[in-house]
Amino acid sequence: MLPAPSPALAFRRPAGAAVVLAFLCACCTRPGRGPGDAGAGPGRSQVEAAPPSRDAATSPEAREAPDADAGFHDGATGASPDRPRRATASPHNAGRFRTIPFGDERTAFVVMPDEGVESPRLVAMIHGACTPPSYACGAWASAASEVGVMVCPVGNSTCGPEGTGPATWEGPFSGIDTDLEASIEATRRATGLPSSRQGAILAGYSRGGYAAVILAVRHPGRWRSLIVNEADVELTVPMLRGAGVRSVALIAGEYGTQIAGERRTVDALVEGGYPARLWTMPRVGHPYSADIESIMREAIAFVLEHQTSPAVDASRSEGGPAG
Repeated sequence: MLPAPSPALAFRRPAGAAVVLAFLCACCTRPGRGPGDAGAGPGRSQVEAAPPSRDAATSPEAREAPDADAGFHDGATGASPDRPRRATASPHNAGRFRTIPFGDERTAFVVMPDEGVESPRLVAMIHGACTPPSYACGAWASAASEVGVMVCPVGNSTCGPEGTGPATWEGPFSGIDTDLEASIEATRRATGLPSSRQGAILAGYSRGGYAAVILAVRHPGRWRSLIVNEADVELTVPMLRGAGVRSVALIAGEYGTQIAGERRTVDALVEGGYPARLWTMPRVGHPYSADIESIMREAIAFVLEHQTSPAVDASRSEGGPAG
């Protein structure tokens, strides 16, 4: 039986600057929707959308807003003499980018595997709020194509007026789940790639990182590894083992609000004998660092290395190392 996910799927509030974060979040939220309407996160007693909050600064959208980096949504690099260039879409894989339609006028950002990749695995990615797939997925496309096919569904809404802003997600995580599966199936039909989920990796950035954990818990055995970037969602060994997830990589910005909590999570998982590791994106807050592709390449190699761990009995609530 799956362990109860309630305490493990709780959002942590990043320290400080709550009012500033709420203001920044307002810049990328569709008007007329409260924090509860977006279905942005799980509460401590459920894995669906959190109830509306009286304080917008404590909403999941505000908690994941880029504190000092509000310009990253549109792909701005924000470079300056004392600030590094942020990552942009990888130029190395331009010929492998595909736009594949699914559902009702929806599309997925897809990166085909490199030539010579035997038995390409699925690398699914869920972008965050107000972060288009060309950024959230394209910035490390080459790293993904070295091991398989990347499928990154475009969010079901936009942050700007009348569909002019970057993609975002509205509604509960169950909708993201449905969209992700529909985009994967559409990609399989359009490309002829194998449909096996063996060794599948699910990644997520910001709000997409929270969604990735929810989806893995809801579908035990579907996702073998998780890569979570800039999302301080609490993870426990019993929860991950019950979900059949055999390895986890966490990534956070050096100057961001998520890194402290992610470090505590990794320390606890490692102490419990679970394969987990933290990567720090240097000199950035919420956006990607310029070396995100190298970081993702290392993170992918790490989680794949530990996918050969013996299967774990999902009924166990305690136990030794997964590997």
